[in-house]
Amino acid sequence: MSLSEGAVLAGLGVGLISAVGEVHVVKPAAALPEWSKDGGDADAKKVALREAIDAVSKHLDELGEKAGGTSAEIFDALKMFLEDDELIDMANDAIDEGWSAAAAYGKSVDTFGELIGGDPTFAERVADLQDLSKRVQAHLAGIELGLELPETGSIILVGEDFSPADTAQFTPAVVGVITTKGGPTSHTAIICRSRSIAAVVSCAGAKDLADGDLVLVDPVGDRVVLSGDASLATKPISFIAVNDKPVIPVRANIGTLNDAEEAAKTDAEGVGLFRTELLYLSAATAPSVSEQTASYAAILTAAPVGPIVVRTIDAGSDKPVPFLNMPHEENPSLGVRGFRLIVEHRSFIEDQLRSLEAARQQTGREVWVMAPMIATLDETKQFAELARSIGKFKVGIMVETPSIAALVDQLGSVVDFVSIGTNDLSQYLFAADRMNPSLGALLNHWQPALIRTLARIAAGGENGGFSVGVCGESASDPAFAVVLAGLGISSVSVSRSQVAAVRNALESLNLGTAKEIANKVLKATSAEEAKAIALDALASL
Repeated sequence: MSLSEGAVLAGLGVGLISAVGEVHVVKPAAALPEWSKDGGDADAKKVALREAIDAVSKHLDELGEKAGGTSAEIFDALKMFLEDDELIDMANDAIDEGWSAAAAYGKSVDTFGELIGGDPTFAERVADLQDLSKRVQAHLAGIELGLELPETGSIILVGEDFSPADTAQFTPAVVGVITTKGGPTSHTAIICRSRSIAAVVSCAGAKDLADGDLVLVDPVGDRVVLSGDASLATKPISFIAVNDKPVIPVRANIGTLNDAEEAAKTDAEGVGLFRTELLYLSAATAPSVSEQTASYAAILTAAPVGPIVVRTIDAGSDKPVPFLNMPHEENPSLGVRGFRLIVEHRSFIEDQLRSLEAARQQTGREVWVMAPMIATLDETKQFAELARSIGKFKVGIMVETPSIAALVDQLGSVVDFVSIGTNDLSQYLFAADRMNPSLGALLNHWQPALIRTLARIAAGGENGGFSVGVCGESASDPAFAVVLAGLGISSVSVSRSQVAAVRNALESLNLGTAKEIANKVLKATSAEEAKAIALDALASL
């Protein structure tokens, strides 16, 4: 189907920069051989697989060095998955069953992907891992995978989605990206945001674009326009700081020592989310208390000045922490994860808290601890009692399930704070799988039902005398951060790349004005209306 001049394609915008350019459709790669069993020597196939994995790993090193920054960090994380001993063992077992090396690795990655695909922190990485699987299979088959992009001009790349290896090959000519799949936390979104490339993701209508079409990528307007007129772009809000400090603290999200070191280079007021499970993804055996203490102490020392909010391990069947030996579940998002591990793995959670207390004493840092995936008041009390019996922490929970959000008015005598994970809360609130790109509209943080839920949680915190933070992806949107402050949220925690932008927005007005904007947004009946109300109010400041 051909599109007419002025046609508008809806999607989810990434960033605040628009761009005009000619469409360059990225064609699907050459088909890989179908998976099959063969009569080849098993040992030889295992050697060939290991050589292919090593070759792809070396290529990732080269691309990471070329790309630098955020891409390099993601390549390092993906290499950990690519070379995972458990994954390779699974592939070797499949080879012993007679499968070809390519089939064995592909089948094993499918199984591995099912295990990690249910959590927002890792779900978007499944597509990246599948891309690496294809590259291993392609190497075995002698097929070359790569993007051939012009070095000059202004092109808008269009494709289903782009892997880390793809984005590392973006040339200076790439001024915009459109994907038919993916979401706001996909690798494409992360890289485009960090490199100031205009992007619109989850744009199903982009499948009808053709090479040479002149289009406007308009992230602020959540759309793509078939036009070469840059003046049609939705104008972003220009925030001008009028205060020395933001109306509420802006903290950073971290998961590793490198994250802590980089966050300390920003103006973040401490850490609002320390994802501890990222330290354990390749651990075959449970680390000792002394080993954990050393890791935590190094990270606490490096982290930006301010409170450090630590999420206890949020692992389970949806995150492959090897030493936990969790069984496969059909729906990991609704299974045994987070604090539910206390039933089978109480000793590890206790050891983690002991390690955090030892690290707190060593470093003198202010440490808050919170449990993920809390669903009931009894679970809240159980964690609070356990944490306080082990360390001198402020104690809280993640509010990610509608059930605990409904009970927030009963938490006043139990917790010191709560932190809202809007990624999971949205998923459960709207019964919308985060991995399903067709449901992207329901996961839009401007949805009125989510905003009203956040308002009720904030009111519960004020009435109960405990603070309420937001550490989900929504807090990284500067305009939405203003709404959060107006709703009564006590602090926000964002990706370190967004600290400056969110701080600037929260320094541009006083709390009274933020409340006025939030009250207007609460009257909206659609996500589009809520966003428009907020942007119009901010533009008039």
